[in-house]
Amino acid sequence: MRLLLGTLLAASLAQAQGPRTTLVVVAGVGGEPRFTQAFRTMTQSMVRAARSRFALPDSQVWAFTEDSTVGRGRSTKANVEGALTRIVSAGRAGDRLVVILFGHGNAQADVTRFNLPGPDMTVEDFARVLDGYAGSLAFVNTASSSGEFVKALSGPRRIVITATKSAREQNETFFPGFFVKALAEAAGDTDKDGRVSLLEAFTYARQEVERKFELANQLASEHPQLDDDGDGAGRGDASENAPDGKLARTFFLEPLGGAAVASDPRAARLVEERRVLESRIDSLRSRRSTMSEDAYQKALEPLLVELAEKTRALRALEARKP
Repeated sequence: MRLLLGTLLAASLAQAQGPRTTLVVVAGVGGEPRFTQAFRTMTQSMVRAARSRFALPDSQVWAFTEDSTVGRGRSTKANVEGALTRIVSAGRAGDRLVVILFGHGNAQADVTRFNLPGPDMTVEDFARVLDGYAGSLAFVNTASSSGEFVKALSGPRRIVITATKSAREQNETFFPGFFVKALAEAAGDTDKDGRVSLLEAFTYARQEVERKFELANQLASEHPQLDDDGDGAGRGDASENAPDGKLARTFFLEPLGGAAVASDPRAARLVEERRVLESRIDSLRSRRSTMSEDAYQKALEPLLVELAEKTRALRALEARKP
């Protein structure tokens, strides 16, 4: 009886806690001081954002760097695999795991690796340790030669973002700096709703990468990709209207209304009303091809106006926070 009561209590507590979001950031080996510093700085930015923007508890934020100055230790294969194994084994349906890699990658003899202090992790290592995760996974590899990760990690409820389209693109990547700026500093908030979806962050970073090469009058040596429909094929033109992009458009690390109002009971009603409006807009967009453009715009406009009003109300709550 005592065992049964304990089991029921644990289940009740788990249900009360609700879905969890866990962020794992790994800064690989730099090879040069400038790279080591850059990878460390981007990791620090994501850790700060996890607390200030994403409202994640420290227990759900795992960071590893080459010199162990940030997070929970050195970014060795043993530490990274150990953390991911622990998170995957504890994962429940509805949970979300976000993994972001900063560093270098390479491919030799058809084996793609992410470079770590000591033994590297191969794409197969990541696929193995993440296999069976019960929740949704967002995996972002911003390193060179990262394109092969798409096919290996693709699947249902999974978003895979890479800085390159293949293992052959082995030059230094510019994607990670823009991606961090988009996500951690909200530069990617193109619809001005106070949050940045993974699709917005990806699109912002991809466009900035393209602009950088265009301004330098150089051929692009990296082509960012996103896959979220589970077919194992990434796209550079991912969008809410493309085969890839629909899931990433709805994936946010920030809580509705921002971290400042995440626990404010006054925000609960506004958050739910905003969620319902977003669902109605998504449903309308899915029917666009069956409607005249005039009818579609007439139906869409009042929903967007109401959505903007809810967003302003949430921002007002956030502004009143000390």
